[in-house]
Amino acid sequence: MLLFTRNRAVGTGRPFIILLALLLAALPLDAQRLFHVDVESKVVHQGSMRKVNKSIYYSKGGNLNILWKPGDLSFYSTTSPFGFTTCYYPATNQSVTLDPNMFKPADELLYLFAEGGIEDMGLNRAGFLLKSSKKDGEFTVRRYEPRTSGSMCAWVEVAYNKDFLPVYCAYFNKKGKIITKTYLSNYSSTKGFTFPMRVTEISYFREKNDSTVQLDIYKNLEVDILNELHSYRIPSDAVPTSLKDNLKSVITPEK
Repeated sequence: MLLFTRNRAVGTGRPFIILLALLLAALPLDAQRLFHVDVESKVVHQGSMRKVNKSIYYSKGGNLNILWKPGDLSFYSTTSPFGFTTCYYPATNQSVTLDPNMFKPADELLYLFAEGGIEDMGLNRAGFLLKSSKKDGEFTVRRYEPRTSGSMCAWVEVAYNKDFLPVYCAYFNKKGKIITKTYLSNYSSTKGFTFPMRVTEISYFREKNDSTVQLDIYKNLEVDILNELHSYRIPSDAVPTSLKDNLKSVITPEK
């Protein structure tokens, strides 16, 4: 289009550029939005607890960038709009490209809600269809089922409060037993964006008689405030390596 414009008379080229600028300015605001939140995650499994802190930055329609702080060492991850994730470890100047199945943007609740997941917890995009809806006191409970058979999950139930905010989500197997259940609470709103600041997930996936509990406490929610980490890029001189080799170098750095 630009090449075609340059070959036209100067008198028609300038109005085209002005029109293009006006069209870009008229794009919906939510298509240009910036999101940031910090989160402390505590995971309890078989009597031990692990804690991870991270700062999440998302540019709607752009990259999902995360600064991970699992302990003394920190690292970055950046996920493109196409779902490809690369991690960068400053301590070793190494980078690792993850298999798309290892991490998906929708695994992060901030991304899910920024992309409209507040309506169905991202289930439609994950291949589920709404099958029924009913009232249970002041709550509305929706049931979703997978489009294709063979999935470990037979159905999902999502409960919404009177403001139609999701407060509970449970995945069930074919025997009707819960695989995971999640509670969402302490909703906060800023600049038209609503987000749960406390999330508790209980998973029975790994074991029959025990569970894994994860508590996420969010803070410092920001919307449409530019931060340099929104445009974070992995250094061009980072050395690509495998995940196994990188973990070895991070845990036992060279002397």
